[in-house]
Amino acid sequence: MTKILGRRSLLATAVCGLVSTGAIANDLALEEVLVTAEKRESSLQDTPISLLAFSNERLDRFGITDLADVAGLAPNVTITPFPNSRSSLVIFMRGVGNNDSQTTQDAAVGVYIDGVYVARSIGLGSDVADLERIEVLRGPQGTLYGRNTTGGAINLITAKPADEFGVSQKVSVGNRDYWQSLTKIESGKVGQFAGKFTYMESAHDGWVKNTGSGDNFGAEDKKAGRIAVRWDASESVTVDYAYDFSEIEGPQQYYQPTESFVPGLYPNASDQRSETGSWSGGVKPSNTDISGHSLTVTWDTAVGTLKSITGYRELEESIEQNYGGGAPGFAVSVDIDQDQFSQEFQLVGDAGANIRYVAGLYYFEEDGLEEEFDTAPTPVPPFTIATVEDRTIKSDAKAYAAYGQITWSPEALEQRLDVTLGGRYTVDKRSATKESSVYFVGGEQAGSDEWSNFNPSLTLDYAWSDDLSTFAKVVTAYKAGGYNVRSTEAGFQPPFDEENMTSFELGMKSSWLNNRITANASVFHAEYEDMQLQQVTNNATIFLTDVYNVGEAEIDGLELDVMAVLVPGLTMQLSYGYTDADFVDYRDQRTTVTDPVTPGATIPNPNFGKNIADQAEMPYAPEHNYTIGLEYQRAVGTGANTSMLTASLDYSWTDERYGTAFNDDIEGYFLDDYGVVNGRIALSGMSIGSTELEVAFWGRNLDDEEYKVHSISLGAYQSAYFGEPKSYGVDVKLSF
Repeated sequence: MTKILGRRSLLATAVCGLVSTGAIANDLALEEVLVTAEKRESSLQDTPISLLAFSNERLDRFGITDLADVAGLAPNVTITPFPNSRSSLVIFMRGVGNNDSQTTQDAAVGVYIDGVYVARSIGLGSDVADLERIEVLRGPQGTLYGRNTTGGAINLITAKPADEFGVSQKVSVGNRDYWQSLTKIESGKVGQFAGKFTYMESAHDGWVKNTGSGDNFGAEDKKAGRIAVRWDASESVTVDYAYDFSEIEGPQQYYQPTESFVPGLYPNASDQRSETGSWSGGVKPSNTDISGHSLTVTWDTAVGTLKSITGYRELEESIEQNYGGGAPGFAVSVDIDQDQFSQEFQLVGDAGANIRYVAGLYYFEEDGLEEEFDTAPTPVPPFTIATVEDRTIKSDAKAYAAYGQITWSPEALEQRLDVTLGGRYTVDKRSATKESSVYFVGGEQAGSDEWSNFNPSLTLDYAWSDDLSTFAKVVTAYKAGGYNVRSTEAGFQPPFDEENMTSFELGMKSSWLNNRITANASVFHAEYEDMQLQQVTNNATIFLTDVYNVGEAEIDGLELDVMAVLVPGLTMQLSYGYTDADFVDYRDQRTTVTDPVTPGATIPNPNFGKNIADQAEMPYAPEHNYTIGLEYQRAVGTGANTSMLTASLDYSWTDERYGTAFNDDIEGYFLDDYGVVNGRIALSGMSIGSTELEVAFWGRNLDDEEYKVHSISLGAYQSAYFGEPKSYGVDVKLSF
């Protein structure tokens, strides 16, 4: 009996009801979920990856319009805004990531929009106007996704134009003056063409009242739009073009002093969430503008599907952030410009009944310009403000890659066994120029370098039955080296080297009782070599971080995802993640450390060159995290007047964690555990003539949990900002 690719399954790895359970059958089975994680469409249950998929229905359920909204919903995935900018995201998977946003250092989790790699973490918190699905691939993805996926990969997949004409309008309102308008217009098929226009605009007030001049902290106005056109040029050729943009305007979140080490500096410092605050000199807004073009040509040939993916994206961001509350504090002003171009060719096909393959060529280039101006208070009274650095960075990068993956299902085992062998060869080139003043005396510094790597992978996947399969895999990935533009004067050269990841994983995907219950699990062991980590030389100059390849770490963990239909219409989802991440070798590269006696002064480092693994913490690696949710659906009414009532309640919990690996005051980066309750009730499918109406009431953080999103140590004091308090509102959607 052959392995059935189309066997009925559900997204058991979905979190908090992330599967579309809108089609609950009378036999209590849950519908199949299709994904494209391996560059071809397949059932999630037949994809040997620890994979989460957020369907369109679940994006609506949780109000997800950008990647930041996924935070807390995916176990073993940590998503946190970067301190300087809420639109920049720090993403870690299984304890692997990058907690900096500079344009010359790459992320460790690759993010893709319709197959186009998004190089910078800046702007990942921006809205995407028309998402169809989000796929989260946990673990290294070096073969098919390439460089900078040592932690994993995330696919943002937008909705394609439909063949039928349609218009929908959703309006949402809520507390803190929240409102959102989402308009979608489908042209339908007109000859060989179909088009779709989507526009979204929203605004809300901040949850920390500004007692000085300017808007409240965290208030923002957002706009996002997308135009998509599909051309069916022939029976075998399809052309998809899309343009998207996103804009964010408003002040950054409020960092309140939580502890002061200098008498008189911050007498009102508090570790409890503040409802009011101010900036010395008044609150200034920040702005983020992002846009992109993509062109995908798909050609069905005799040897497989040939696809060309061309992408161009650009961003501009102007940031104003102050970490000192109402008193003079460390303040940052940053302007960033970046543009990127990528071209990928893919060939996906079958060679007979038992061989499948993927092959590709990839090219990428980007240019960046970053200007930063920093000020900080003097460490002694009267705490006057002084300029501590003014720097300009220019950078460019290029990458080339060739990859291939082949899957063989031998006849001898009735094609129950899949043996997948893959490999990718990558060349990375990077150059950077840094010009600094005030703190530095050396003037301009410049450098360029090149890195290359070959990443093999091997996966064995065996289907014991149509409802149970297990897989074993060894995969590798690497992250390119680079230049640290936040460095001390001595830390810019030489560049830091590449880092490497090797992961060993065992997994199971299963369904039980005719698909009434599914249980998916993965256990993994990863070996992390030549880790790129930032080290702060002196907390009084927190804006300076040197990046070193400090050593090695080992990461063990598991993921367990269960979904069950308890009674007709009632579905439970449970997902749990465990990560045990520890440094094995951490070489202290700091020549000086903070003087514990004199604020702002340094002394020679007695641990220079020594292994300080027992003093370091793997950043953004909570040991435990889980989500649990209940969703109930039932039909209301009869005949043509039938509508659907859907109610959901979800809870997500994240263990304590640290925001940095090593610091003289590492406790200043500590984040406590927290849990958040969300709920939603909706009535959909109501008919008003030819118009369909949906009304939904929702609430987030219903128990008003008080938790820190980020905490930072700044030498003389600690500062942190807190998550959003309870929010609630109503959505009204009309579809024509």
